[in-house]
Amino acid sequence: MGESVDLTVVGFHKESNTVHKIFIDGWTKTTAGPNNGADAHISSSVKIPKPGKWAILLYTDGKLFDILVFEINEEKRIS
Repeated sequence: MGESVDLTVVGFHKESNTVHKIFIDGWTKTTAGPNNGADAHISSSVKIPKPGKWAILLYTDGKLFDILVFEINEEKRIS
């Protein structure tokens, strides 16, 4: 991932069986180059809309890259 890619983040809320955008300002962001040892980076703000079990699906250039699973206990905004 040394070059710029489009990163799409999709949140799936298990209890309500609904899909949500996680980035505050859209579904997809373009990564920038290497930073502090990382292959690529982006500046972003995210919001998990409600507590519960979440699968966060990460897509790079439209292809599934990874799935992260979280138990969210309360709504938080992280910038």
